[in-house]
Amino acid sequence: MGTVFFLESSKNMGGQEWQLLQQMESLNARGFTTHLFCSAKGRINDEARARGLSVINLSFRNSCHLPTVRGLRNEIKRQRPLACICHSGHDANNLCIAVLTLLNRPKIIRSRTYYTNRKPNPLSRFLPIDLVMVPSQFMAEKVRPQFPGKQIEVVYPGIAFEKLDREVNLPLSDSLAAWLSEGEGDVIIQLGMLREEKGHGIILAALSELVLHWPNLRYVIAGGGNAEPLQKDIASRNLQQHIWMGELSSVAAALKCADILVMPSTREPLGMAQIEALGLAVPVIISNEGGLPETVQDGVTGIIVSSSEPHEWVKAIDSALSNKGVIRAYAEVGKKDVRARFGRDTNTENLIRIVTE
Repeated sequence: MGTVFFLESSKNMGGQEWQLLQQMESLNARGFTTHLFCSAKGRINDEARARGLSVINLSFRNSCHLPTVRGLRNEIKRQRPLACICHSGHDANNLCIAVLTLLNRPKIIRSRTYYTNRKPNPLSRFLPIDLVMVPSQFMAEKVRPQFPGKQIEVVYPGIAFEKLDREVNLPLSDSLAAWLSEGEGDVIIQLGMLREEKGHGIILAALSELVLHWPNLRYVIAGGGNAEPLQKDIASRNLQQHIWMGELSSVAAALKCADILVMPSTREPLGMAQIEALGLAVPVIISNEGGLPETVQDGVTGIIVSSSEPHEWVKAIDSALSNKGVIRAYAEVGKKDVRARFGRDTNTENLIRIVTE
């Protein structure tokens, strides 16, 4: 079928990196040969090798690292890949330099999962990038000015729903299981990094009001990052008994224990937690920000809150808890919708199309 190179210079693992590994596995299963170019010091190196994926280590020390450029150029000339998919700034720049003077170069695909408000670099028009791949229509509009004259293609991420199905019955972490067993109230859950734009503070403010009507309501905050600001906010509101915070190795079992997943992000290219939740028929309430509304239909598959004001979230959560039959029906419709649009096979088909066209 052909060879595809994936490049990733990031040292950490996030949604983009996990998606990359899944895409390599999917292409391999379809008869392609894939190789990952990354730093030996990056976490993705260990994760890829643990999965038995082919890894070629280059340091990607900066945006114009001559040993990295030379290594990429030599492998491209030797293996003649159909396409190279780059994800981060350093790997994209090194790749563009490596292919500048190559005849019959591979298709260069820039995957972009974030956006900035910086002015576009006028030189970007001349970079040897054939296509920019983004995870949402929202992102397509956001990055278009950054890549003048370049083809923009929306490829929704592929969720391994079959993996979620297998993990639903896995045991919860001892800490979370013990905390849940201590109470009987409804559970709302939020998944994602502990960053300000994820909107945890909005839910904490709403929770301060909600517990007056729902005194046993509980809030699970699952994710890594700087927890100190949230811990201070929780303490100042005297909400400690209502909240569990920590990281989870598997989210499926925790999602199935929840009555509602909340996604109050103020900045979100697409979001995946709400897709995973709906894939398991867990009701969702999301903000009307970024690419989130592309994943949920308000009043059909979930609830969209149009404002980041906490009192709007109070109304939405209170209404959902008071009408569980309705939101569970939404979630059942949502399950069919997201499994059709965001399944792993759909993502793989779209990826093969843009690689081979």
